[in-house]
Amino acid sequence: MTLMNYLSEKLMLLFLNLFCSIALSIYFILLGNSFPSVLPVLFVWAFILAIVWGSGYYRQKKKAEQIFHQLDLLDQKYLICEMLEKPVTNEDKLYCHILRAACKSMLENVNHLKQSNRDYKEYIEEWIHEIKTPITAIDLICKNNPDSEERRIGKELSRIGDLVEQALYYARSEHVEKDYFIREFALFDAIGPALMQNRTLLLEEHIRLQVEETADTVCTDEKWLTYILSQILSNSIKYHKPTGAFIKISASRTKNSVSLIIEDNGQGIPPEDLPRIFEKGFTGSTRGNRKSTGMGLYLCRKLCLKLGLAIRADSVFGEGTTITINFPDSTYNRPGQDN
Repeated sequence: MTLMNYLSEKLMLLFLNLFCSIALSIYFILLGNSFPSVLPVLFVWAFILAIVWGSGYYRQKKKAEQIFHQLDLLDQKYLICEMLEKPVTNEDKLYCHILRAACKSMLENVNHLKQSNRDYKEYIEEWIHEIKTPITAIDLICKNNPDSEERRIGKELSRIGDLVEQALYYARSEHVEKDYFIREFALFDAIGPALMQNRTLLLEEHIRLQVEETADTVCTDEKWLTYILSQILSNSIKYHKPTGAFIKISASRTKNSVSLIIEDNGQGIPPEDLPRIFEKGFTGSTRGNRKSTGMGLYLCRKLCLKLGLAIRADSVFGEGTTITINFPDSTYNRPGQDN
């Protein structure tokens, strides 16, 4: 609140006081008093008015600053009415009553939406677990009848399975802390399962794989890390070169962290697309006929942030892409922070 804003609200009173002071001056002059003798009365009037309005402005300004300070401290701004002092004036009581009614309605809506979201999430997770059963059964049938048609069906079935898995991890990504188990383990223990999940595509696309074994250990959730690596590998496979494609996985240690590096020589990412590849739903300008949901790398970054890891992409269009995941030594103590 500024002084000009405060005075603009008092404009009618200001004109009224000005009119009254002029009328009083004329009255005193008509009674035979000189104008200089009337001036002290006008000065006293103006002084009292300045004191009253000045103190009123100061009180309102301090009150507004206090309310805004309390508002800044709140994560859920709609709870501000619970922090307000008991109103004194009738006008303040009226506004406070309106604000409390609005906040109550907001809280009821928020609680309803939270419950609806929980119910929907539980349904999605249950549905995903149920749909996995027929997918697994069809996959076994295809593997037991390995002709060309079954292989094609198996490939599409694998894609369905990946999308179902992606939906499950997306449903859980808002509350990773309820599902993860942080422990120290060998980094290679998460790389192996991720490679196994993509082994069929790696073989079918004739992609050369180079994995540098590492004895480094990291402190995070193994299951979630395996999913992140599987998504990155899936992207590298999807955008591989027609011939001579390779994927290289290595690790390096610095003083305070371990970095996992997944490098490929695929088509790369255009410079204008690179800053957006971790955005939700972004599919890029060079995907061609490849099917993409734009959720894979978005989930990777989201899960990395939840786990306290940093993920970065470097790419040269036409030459390949490098994804680096950084594991700070203090990850266990700092979940949910970007590094």
